[in-house]
Amino acid sequence: MRAEIFDPRTDPEPVYWKQLRVTAGLRADWAWEVLAAQAWGARTVQLITVLFDGATPKAVVNAAWLGAPLHRFSFAGAGSRPWVGAVHVRGPGSGAVPGWWLADDVPFTVLSESYARAMRRELGPGCLALVLRQVTEEQAAQAGRFKVVRPTERIWTFPIHEWSDPEAWLMTLSRSRRSNLRGIFRRVRENEDLEIRVQTGTTDLDEVRVIEAMRWNDDKYGGRLIPRVRTLSGYLRALVAQPDVHSTSYIDRRTGELIAFGTALDHPTVPIVRSWTQRPAEQGGAKYLYFYHLSKQVEWAIAGGKKGAELGKGKAQEKQSLGAVPSDQAAMAVPIRPW
Repeated sequence: MRAEIFDPRTDPEPVYWKQLRVTAGLRADWAWEVLAAQAWGARTVQLITVLFDGATPKAVVNAAWLGAPLHRFSFAGAGSRPWVGAVHVRGPGSGAVPGWWLADDVPFTVLSESYARAMRRELGPGCLALVLRQVTEEQAAQAGRFKVVRPTERIWTFPIHEWSDPEAWLMTLSRSRRSNLRGIFRRVRENEDLEIRVQTGTTDLDEVRVIEAMRWNDDKYGGRLIPRVRTLSGYLRALVAQPDVHSTSYIDRRTGELIAFGTALDHPTVPIVRSWTQRPAEQGGAKYLYFYHLSKQVEWAIAGGKKGAELGKGKAQEKQSLGAVPSDQAAMAVPIRPW
């Protein structure tokens, strides 16, 4: 297959990109302006590769070029690249989703063969391995003998297609969770001081305030060796402006302060509940808003006739109590042949 490799920071959007996104069902985080903003705010070089059979795009891959020298506290320069390392394939802006799309007639092995060789030609002999996130057991079995596969945290999904309406969903839950949710719904309805602002494709979001709020969540997952990269205002601004992104702000009318914030990326069949952050309880936060927010995502997905709604990783107990089901995932590393 022929490969076209792009750096979204410096390369213009391909003329076929918008149509390819529709064909592949790539969500808003694959919009070119979002990819560019995310790449400028990364510590590693971010590359988009399109594989062609003749003139027809057959695969799309998002990856980071990880290696030495390592950027612990600075962004990757436009002209800088590691001299040795691995290609890390993951969803743009999130490791909770796969970083590739393959046409129905393209085998999974194209990633470890055609794509891997294309990246070695692009990056040089220091490109030693390919790492794929969110690989299923079936996909890993196709990759040959020389590989390392390690389980990663499960992904949770609401099986929306099983529920005809929100009440049908509630009736599948335990009596205690159902009672708890009804109490939460009533509490929100009766709270005149709480403003819930839902925006779609917005350009007037106060992204600085939202990013400050995101630190409540980021601080729980920061690493010591390599600190967590904060969400940048340019990236958030580009993302929420997409017509298929829904932003929900929970605001205290008395103070005007943001209590919680979440986004969802729409999709014809399986939207993603992408981000969630809320003020800590000791700072006046309301933990019940998390359950309220996910409940509203269920209602929205049912109303839209979706097949499912993906929730990403973490909070397994809470998500399971709301009827979400897990999917096992793994990370797989394979060496890239020098020929």
